[in-house]
Amino acid sequence: MSKYKPLNLLNNKGFWPEKAAIVDAIKEVLTIGKCRRPLPISDYGRFRDREWRNTDNELVPYQSVDWYVYDALDEDRMQVDVERILKSFSTEPWRNENALGDHYDLFIMDEDMFDPSGPPDGTDVNYVVGKSERLTVAVISTYRIEHIWGMPYSYLKTEVMRQLCFMFGVPDVRRDDVSAEGDALHCKNACILRPAHVAPEDWELLTEDRLTKGPLCKRCAEDLRRFFEQVAQERN
Repeated sequence: MSKYKPLNLLNNKGFWPEKAAIVDAIKEVLTIGKCRRPLPISDYGRFRDREWRNTDNELVPYQSVDWYVYDALDEDRMQVDVERILKSFSTEPWRNENALGDHYDLFIMDEDMFDPSGPPDGTDVNYVVGKSERLTVAVISTYRIEHIWGMPYSYLKTEVMRQLCFMFGVPDVRRDDVSAEGDALHCKNACILRPAHVAPEDWELLTEDRLTKGPLCKRCAEDLRRFFEQVAQERN
């Protein structure tokens, strides 16, 4: 699967002051990865095509961020099924070469999310803050981290950096210091890519470490640099 391809940013939040956290997170990931030739980035904002609703005022599939959320909404739980929304993004018709072609999607939304596979071992949480599909898409919910002690910028920046790295294949599956939770890999070192489940406590610890010790451990930083080296080679 190609690594050099556009990164599309989407959200369903309208105006929100913490949006700068996304830009700063991307910049820091590029800096740590020593990226010399950044990926093309497009900000689609609260994407809605001109014909995002049909004549019956129903949402048209794939034509708005509203549809992605609504289609994945579990009405009994009133939470978004993270697996369903990831699948919608990974199989969307926009990936057709006659449309946008292959690309990365980073989607930030208001709604709470859950993982239908259940909570991680040892926790009783019934939600998930973010999840990614390798080299394809990352989805983040601000529901649990946005209004905690005036720290929405810092926590969101931490989570965007985490999900970008996961989407870019960091940490490397071949390492001996990673742990697996289903299809997700996490770092075992002092690193923001270690597991995080309980909000806001885990994000508070991750953010404190990011600010005092640096975001990534040495091996994850090396993995990220290797990713961007491969991106540069593909571009050439």
